[in-house]
Amino acid sequence: MMKKVTLWIMCLCLVASCSSTPSDAVHEVDTVSPNGESEVMATDENRSGAPNNYYLRQEVQAFVEVIAQKHDYDKNTLVRAFSSIQQRPQVIKKSNNQPEVITPYFEYKKRFVNDSRINEGIAFAQRNKEWLKKAQQQYGVDWSIIVALIGVETAYGRITGSRDVFTSLTTLAFDYPRRGKYFQRELEAYLLLARQESWGIGNTNGSYSGALGMVQFMPSNYIKLAVDFDANGHIDLWESPADAIGSVARYLRFHGWEANKNWVVSADVMDTKKVSSLSNKGRKPIYDRHEWANLGVYSKLSSNDKMGLIKLRTAPTQVSYWLASENFFTVMDYNPSRRYAMSVIELANRLKVNEL
Repeated sequence: MMKKVTLWIMCLCLVASCSSTPSDAVHEVDTVSPNGESEVMATDENRSGAPNNYYLRQEVQAFVEVIAQKHDYDKNTLVRAFSSIQQRPQVIKKSNNQPEVITPYFEYKKRFVNDSRINEGIAFAQRNKEWLKKAQQQYGVDWSIIVALIGVETAYGRITGSRDVFTSLTTLAFDYPRRGKYFQRELEAYLLLARQESWGIGNTNGSYSGALGMVQFMPSNYIKLAVDFDANGHIDLWESPADAIGSVARYLRFHGWEANKNWVVSADVMDTKKVSSLSNKGRKPIYDRHEWANLGVYSKLSSNDKMGLIKLRTAPTQVSYWLASENFFTVMDYNPSRRYAMSVIELANRLKVNEL
């Protein structure tokens, strides 16, 4: 009898071991992020075949050595940080499917140029009008552009991102070859910023691409252009509207914003084929109004500043044209999308009708 029981137990163990998942297989755990979204993570190995411990990768080890030596960064801190994270596939998917690229303008702008965003913008401007006036005076950037940009980026600070930027930046730095070098620089800047601000590495939430605060600055811009506008001794782009307002204005001024100049003006194009190669060309103005008129492009522009020609789809079967100034392209320095820049400007125009 004892032999039968023992044999039965051994058979159960054998069956269990045969049905177990091999130790080198992928184990997926469905975890819920703070905003309620489901995020699938691989606990042993990610889908690309890279180890779940980023520090096991030679390129990451080399990166750690550079940061430790170049910046006198505590190596043990870096090793622990990179050993605690794994690839976040969602950021790669989102980077390859950005709405600024794949969504036509007439659909894209609905997210930002709507009654809710306008009303929130008016309220934000009224709450912070002294800071907006100061920024406009100090940097020459129109207050409505500052408000609109914060509105498009984060709904005036309401939506700043819920993913830790360290994991996102590491994923993009080492598993997104198309822009890997750029994101390695941003990862380096984040690590320096975390040390400077006494943030725990990995405890800073932001966008899927690693952008921070209500203005969504990438870490390098946070270091270079964020400003303590309320002069309290600390820069806070999450909780200080003053710092956010001053930082946006400083950013735009740094990138070439010209005070008291046009943004865009609608244009009539007589022969679209004649200017097809000039529409949406580059990111700087190319001709003045007389040169555009010689090409059959007319507007109510009174100045003779150089302008670029913007073409966007404003309805399923309709394309519209604008002549865009240096200021338009300066907004594109914030996000290199004409759909984005035009949404910011259209929202600003809707806000501007209200007195500050």
